[in-house]
Amino acid sequence: MSLTKSFAGFAHTRENYQYSDFHQSLLHENPAENYALKHIYSVENCRHLLSNWGWNASDIKIGTNHITIDVREKTVYLHIPNTIIKRNKSVKIRGISRYVKKADFVETLINRAWSKADPYKLEPGDDWSELIAQGNTGDFYELNLTSISVTCTCHAFSGLVKAFKQDAIAATCLINHEKCRGQIPDKHCFGVWKYLGAENQRQYEDRFIARRDKFLEEKLRSWDINLFPKY
Repeated sequence: MSLTKSFAGFAHTRENYQYSDFHQSLLHENPAENYALKHIYSVENCRHLLSNWGWNASDIKIGTNHITIDVREKTVYLHIPNTIIKRNKSVKIRGISRYVKKADFVETLINRAWSKADPYKLEPGDDWSELIAQGNTGDFYELNLTSISVTCTCHAFSGLVKAFKQDAIAATCLINHEKCRGQIPDKHCFGVWKYLGAENQRQYEDRFIARRDKFLEEKLRSWDINLFPKY
């Protein structure tokens, strides 16, 4: 399909660059459906990668204004030119031409979500397996705890789910990630982990069982008191 200028991710749609077939398959007529590009292969994630590679804040700011992100089937190509035209003059900037593992983008996404996770913004729901999170806009979202994962009703969570469905390699990286083991890296979900005292998926599963068993014990104790009252 043709590249659309309406998509906010300019790094994914530069007219002077021939993107890979896989990248173009991630672009949709409706820009809102470009989930993988917006959530996994975003310019913001590239900023964090550049910082990890030793770039300073000034070089990152200039470079990401001119970066091209081309998502291939198994890797991602990043390009920042060494020179740009500014006020009709050629200006040298710090450039890069590099292939990056998709696992590095997934790792960056996970680390960013973990750093934003705040257990103090959670409150109990109607059931032991529910928690409520307050978003930055004041909206409230429901978090559902299951034996294998945490889900959230926020838009970011649903967008991330769709993003990983669009890229099988990225999904495999998430499933094999030592921390997540397939858990969608949403800040509200990670907030639940911190709320329960867990730092990874395996610890979450243990905390979930303990939380469930505690509820069942209290429930049985309540039934015992009601059925066999002491006089």
